[in-house]
Amino acid sequence: MRNEFVTPFWQRAYESLPAHVREQYLTQVKAAERWELALGDVLQAWSRAKNAAVRLLRRPSESEASSSSSG
Repeated sequence: MRNEFVTPFWQRAYESLPAHVREQYLTQVKAAERWELALGDVLQAWSRAKNAAVRLLRRPSESEASSSSSG
């Protein structure tokens, strides 16, 4: 498991905590960062899959259909 933060947001959030409670909340802040990164990966994969499905299911335009049937 990595010891440093990946995103500047979570690093700043951790550093903004009062010094006497930082260690108490380190695990939770790191978990929140991991959840955010994982959710971002899921959303990115969903978007790519959706875009690929739209391209596959898209109807050809009239000009594409007429050019392919005339040849």
